[in-house]
Amino acid sequence: MTRISSWMLLLVLTLGICLLSETPSRGEEDLDNRIKALKQELTTLEERQVELKKEATAAAAAMPTFEYRPGNGLNIEAADKAWGLRATIETHFRYLFEAGLPQQGRTNGELMGRRFRPGMYYCINNCLWEIEATLDLDGFGTGNAKNSTATSVGSILQRGAINFHAEKLNPFLPTMQFGMDVSTSIGVARQGSSSTGTQAEYDLLTRNTFDDGRAGQGMVLNWDDRPLDGIGIPGRINRFQVAMASVQDGDDGLSSFTDRKDFVVYLGLEPFSQLKNKWLSGMKFEMGSWFCNRDTRETLTGGNSCSRLQIQDLGNGGRQTLFDTGANSVGKGLAPLLVPGFTWDLGPYSLRLAGGFQSYADRGGTTGQKRANMFLIGHDLFLWSPKGFLTGSATTPGSILFGTHFERTNASCETAARCSTINGGQFHRDRILLREWDLFYFLSPRMSIGPSILWYDASNLNNAVGQAGYNLGLCSKNAATNTTNCRPGVGGDWVDVMLNWRYTF
Repeated sequence: MTRISSWMLLLVLTLGICLLSETPSRGEEDLDNRIKALKQELTTLEERQVELKKEATAAAAAMPTFEYRPGNGLNIEAADKAWGLRATIETHFRYLFEAGLPQQGRTNGELMGRRFRPGMYYCINNCLWEIEATLDLDGFGTGNAKNSTATSVGSILQRGAINFHAEKLNPFLPTMQFGMDVSTSIGVARQGSSSTGTQAEYDLLTRNTFDDGRAGQGMVLNWDDRPLDGIGIPGRINRFQVAMASVQDGDDGLSSFTDRKDFVVYLGLEPFSQLKNKWLSGMKFEMGSWFCNRDTRETLTGGNSCSRLQIQDLGNGGRQTLFDTGANSVGKGLAPLLVPGFTWDLGPYSLRLAGGFQSYADRGGTTGQKRANMFLIGHDLFLWSPKGFLTGSATTPGSILFGTHFERTNASCETAARCSTINGGQFHRDRILLREWDLFYFLSPRMSIGPSILWYDASNLNNAVGQAGYNLGLCSKNAATNTTNCRPGVGGDWVDVMLNWRYTF
């Protein structure tokens, strides 16, 4: 019995030792299994995280992109460039202080919307097709489709055009613009930029004839920003344009009832723009031409954009007629306007030189051929910015821009025969000088405020009551005879002042 108990005790001890020796081994195995499970779970989570990142990246890539550039508006474009939308607005308000009599339309201290032009650009297929829609809501009452003195009715459409960017298909092809309100070019040296430069308006001659080149209907071909280094010229073609359009006529696609079309040809060339020489790289040469095809058929309701030679001042309230050949005083055929120009940008300074040569056919050979010419010299200089003296730009807040320009316009009927009742039989030629000074301070990119001072001098003005000499305060009225005390064809000078606020989104 004692021997059996001893063997039992020995067996129990042996089993206990075995169990105790196996327990750590099983514990380590369980721990390894748990570690492996955690590692597998971590690997699964990491794979899921990568998948989520890919999904987020793909979702972000599919979202439209938003880009804003001062002066060019806000552009929204689909990720695949299937469509795009760009919104802009150009604004320009003026307080006008014009010399002359308020009862004759000369305004003082009134705020005018010179430009208020919201626009939308719709792009299709990487902007191969672009639809341009811009409204023209500026001026006294033009929101109701009236001019600044409510004496005529016009349109509030600034641009309604389709642009086919064929250069995206082949770099040698142009952008083709067509529609019911297209844009033609004749020169930038005659004003520079209306939103970032200083000069208030185009020169007197082209402002009253070609103006901004707006055409009610037509087709325009533009070759823009084409490099010339391929033919050994270290520059570029800024723009080459050929257009057939009803310039300043056929408002918003209105039919002109004529088979005679106007033609515009323009070339802007920067031959040294790729050079690093600061004295040469900023030079630009340009030549613009407008061949207005005058149609004198009596049933014509349009096509009369070159039916007369009329020069008015630049005052937006009650613009004064300084010279006029009279309605329908131009004979049929081409009335060419040639506008050569030169600009030179050198650091903070810009120089502008422009000329203009306009001629019209005689009507019936009785009143003489109508001619006009002009030349212009303009200067812009950034005086100061937060970066220091003689620095600044239109996109640098705090910049101060000073500008001045001089222009001379000559107009003539070339015969002693009086060419218009507007001139009152008092003169048949005129010499008009304009000197202008401007100062602008940029509050933010493309937003500026400042005054413009315009000093006019005319060799001849009509002295009758209600005409320019009287309206501008150069003549006093004799109530008894309803005449003035000025000699016929009186000359004189006057000053207009504008306080401006400008912004282009």
